[in-house]
Amino acid sequence: MITTRTLGELSTFAVFLGAIHVAYYKIQMNESLVPANERQELFYVRWLKNQFPSLKAYGIPQKPNSQ
Repeated sequence: MITTRTLGELSTFAVFLGAIHVAYYKIQMNESLVPANERQELFYVRWLKNQFPSLKAYGIPQKPNSQ
């Protein structure tokens, strides 16, 4: 049975991961921190983009010769 405490813990975990995701992309998109030619997607974002091609328009643009 799912308790209120379990829901609270899962919610906290989801918010924490969301914050990490946003912070990572804020850093990646900052020209003074990461040059455009060295930007990288998170592994799960790369996987999602490969599974769902409609998502390729979002995030860090892919290089023409990369998969």
